[in-house]
Amino acid sequence: MSVIISEECINCDACRTVCPVHAIVDDMENPTGESRYYVKPEKCVECVDIFDVPQCAAICPSIGTITWDFAFTKENNEHFTSNEVYKLGERRGKLLTPAYREKKYRADIPASMRGVGELVEVAPEEAAS
Repeated sequence: MSVIISEECINCDACRTVCPVHAIVDDMENPTGESRYYVKPEKCVECVDIFDVPQCAAICPSIGTITWDFAFTKENNEHFTSNEVYKLGERRGKLLTPAYREKKYRADIPASMRGVGELVEVAPEEAAS
């Protein structure tokens, strides 16, 4: 997965409509039961090979809502399978874990910026400094 939607989400639907791989579901379909939009980690590819930046963050009107998560790779399998934040999908009775199938991710985002709430998109005034 590599991006996560925080509690600041205002459920405006902008991110869901621009996601090129349909990895985002609305608050009614959130498998965790929370009342906010949810990025399916087994589907998100951070828009790698599609756009220059993740489109969910580019369109989100609430700066700070889209943050980097760990890359959906075998090295991070335990993060995605033992964390209450995620409800991974299944295919043919197999849980869609990173060990089952890794996903593309932005290699230029260091591990130190992942999984700790680092913003994908920053406010325009912060980008200028």
